[in-house]
Amino acid sequence: MMNIRTDHRTSSAAEFGPPRCPRCGSAVLMAERAEFDPDGRIRHTWSCDDCGHVFVTSIRMHGHQAKRSIPS
Repeated sequence: MMNIRTDHRTSSAAEFGPPRCPRCGSAVLMAERAEFDPDGRIRHTWSCDDCGHVFVTSIRMHGHQAKRSIPS
């Protein structure tokens, strides 16, 4: 089984909903992993039940400002 990782960025409200596998097109209903980074981006790792392809979606939280350290 080969695992290929790709990024998909959601750009409009019409694209919300379960993602489709980029390899076979099947809907993937549950993420295997979710990560939040300090820059306001959420990444979900998905694994297709039909073909085993692993891929990552990435969205930016609206209105989130990255925390930056202030030099002293």
